[in-house]
Amino acid sequence: MLWPGGPRASLALLSILISGQPDRLAAQDAPVAEQNDQAPPQPGSPLSYLAFIDTALAEGRLQAAQDLISRARAQRDDPEIRLREAELLLASGAVTPAIAAFEGLVADAEVSARAGVGKAVAELRAGREAHADQALSVALAKDPTLVRGWIIRGVLADRRRDWKGSEAAYGRAIALDPASATAFNNRGYARLLQGRNTDAEADLVRALVIDSSLAAAQTNLRLARAMQGRYAEAFIGSTREDLARDLNIVGFAAMQRGEYALAESYFSRALEINGQFDRTAAANLAYLETIAPRSGRTKAPQK
Repeated sequence: MLWPGGPRASLALLSILISGQPDRLAAQDAPVAEQNDQAPPQPGSPLSYLAFIDTALAEGRLQAAQDLISRARAQRDDPEIRLREAELLLASGAVTPAIAAFEGLVADAEVSARAGVGKAVAELRAGREAHADQALSVALAKDPTLVRGWIIRGVLADRRRDWKGSEAAYGRAIALDPASATAFNNRGYARLLQGRNTDAEADLVRALVIDSSLAAAQTNLRLARAMQGRYAEAFIGSTREDLARDLNIVGFAAMQRGEYALAESYFSRALEINGQFDRTAAANLAYLETIAPRSGRTKAPQK
């Protein structure tokens, strides 16, 4: 598969021209616990809040996480609770304070390795890949069983186009936790970037078997199928609300495959059905015109 601008341009094209949304999950911000925080822990046991906090963070219910952390901290100052405070800062987008909070926990043996991985995630979000790599190396040396750490190792390898390193890191994460939808999604995305579309599809299907609500895997699976020319199949499960986005995804794949007239029809349809101006579709059409001007375009058969 050839990407306009070469393989280094592929990540930007995927994230900007398809939908404007990230197609990768760098890592879950907190482990998903089985408990539901609607059943609050018993007073007097602050550490029993941890699973409930983790659930709230993983589900993006940040105010609930904040309330639970405040209740736990009122009873006891514990490194496990402070680790969740750092994760809440990260999930809230307060990257610099999160880095400082994680750094303050790295010296605590109880949470040191996990804090180091959290710091690596925060450094990565700050765009400081070298700092992220350094923090991650120290953390994984302390505890090589941290699934989240190997996922971040894979993300860093992807950014360097180190596909061998990427494959090894995600493989390690999956070996440690075969139920990690994030690891399967990220490996599938990396394989998409390499043009390994059938391998990517297998990983993304697996991710969705584990977590059918994982939006990034849904997006990536549509792309993997469309990149194989299976356009109609790529729309399976598409909803009215998401159709414009999915038309952009499939149109992008058609453009990569050189089916320019078909790509134009998908982008144009996205513009037509979107109740508001579809900036992604407009950008896609503009880009298409730069690589395949309409005047010299060969009409592709409709699929």
